[in-house]
Amino acid sequence: MWHGTYKRWNPLPSLEGARVYCEAVHDDWEGFRIWLRPEERRLGIIVVRFEMHLFYANSDEGDRLASVANQDELQFPHPFWLVEDSALVTHFKRAAAGVRDRDTLAHYAFLTCNDCIDVIAAGAPVFVGLEDQA
Repeated sequence: MWHGTYKRWNPLPSLEGARVYCEAVHDDWEGFRIWLRPEERRLGIIVVRFEMHLFYANSDEGDRLASVANQDELQFPHPFWLVEDSALVTHFKRAAAGVRDRDTLAHYAFLTCNDCIDVIAAGAPVFVGLEDQA
């Protein structure tokens, strides 16, 4: 896991404590999207869409073994996290050689039952699907 302070983020309260799986990660002409499926299948697929993502990384959850500073606060299952004081954002800005120094960037971590997706973005994502389903 990237070093930083992981804070619980709850953009979809109905998924509090739910087991969520990553179905797909798409970065194509339609934009950047993460498709999530709650274990309770009746909830359907949720699409997380980023308007302006700058970086993402996807890894198998079994390969994310490093500890973080506030390890005691990480309680699972919970898929949505904001990472404050993120080493990933620091590394990204350093690699951008000053181009992104003035930008306010956020590190979003989606820690699902099968994949961990880290996203650096200039704005919050939009969630589509859960509220739209009858």
